[in-house]
Amino acid sequence: MKKNRFSIKSETIWMSSTTPSNKLERRFWRVVSNVKLNTFLTYMKLECLFGKITESDLQMLIDSPGIMADVVFLDALRALRNNLTDAKTLGEDMSFLFQMGLIPTNYTPNLLYTLRGVVKSEITQETFSVRAAKKFSGYVRNSSSVGSKRKGNLTIPEPETGNWANPDVYDFFYFFSVGELNMGQPGSSKLALKSPSRTKRNPK
Repeated sequence: MKKNRFSIKSETIWMSSTTPSNKLERRFWRVVSNVKLNTFLTYMKLECLFGKITESDLQMLIDSPGIMADVVFLDALRALRNNLTDAKTLGEDMSFLFQMGLIPTNYTPNLLYTLRGVVKSEITQETFSVRAAKKFSGYVRNSSSVGSKRKGNLTIPEPETGNWANPDVYDFFYFFSVGELNMGQPGSSKLALKSPSRTKRNPK
């Protein structure tokens, strides 16, 4: 058995979006790290925005639990990949959001460099075969064979996530693209904030 070169603090498995459509296999990401899942995902997000990330690691990040609810990261990534901003300007905008109290942490290249010296991980993609389920004929011997019809208090644990801000309040994509932060709720009064580090520019 392979021995990790670091002390394991978290080991998490989640479904991969690259699972084949034949329903005979399932693919999962397995992430082992020396930090908690939140810290690991924050590090990967920063690497994606301000550093370098492989396509495989990017796919792992996009598949990770809670990522689709993290509007701030997704809007920042979309603005960056569409060449509507650059890493330097994005870091300045993130600092502005932090100073305004709109995100809990100052997400900048400096934080990335700090975490690079701390976070260690092993990322693998595993494939499992799925047996075909037996068809149910519908016949049961008696009612007791069906089991209890009472509904218990089933609790499904929430995946560990770390959203960067409230996704229902501001239009972050417009801010990262243009520099102005508007209230994003339809029909609400608009509060426009402009990052002082930006010069005036027109949206593309």
